Amino acid sequence: MPKTTLIFAFLLIALGAAAFGISSSRTALLPAYVGIALGLFAGLALMFDGARKHLMHVAALVALLGALAPAAALVIRAAQMSPLALGVNVGMLVLSAALLVLMVRSFIAARRAP
Repeated sequence: MPKTTLIFAFLLIALGAAAFGISSSRTALLPAYVGIALGLFAGLALMFDGARKHLMHVAALVALLGALAPAAALVIRAAQMSPLALGVNVGMLVLSAALLVLMVRSFIAARRAP
């Protein structure tokens, strides 16, 4: 699961960097911040096998927050968002939620394994 998390971290960083390149707004970097945190925890999980479970649970919490933040922003002010902001929020929501679903499925499978 850490390798999958690194892929999603890279995608979130790329999304934030692309949005920042287009708009030059610091808030466009929010997906990149989530991606950096996910990459950090996934990298640590690869390095420290004994703490992998705990680090991946923290990464799941980051993914949850990465999904809730744009979901709340979309609910509150989707009509006032620019097309770029709307796309970035939807992209961050989809990537974070997909990662979270994969993590939960992995946690359940690990729990059921002998």
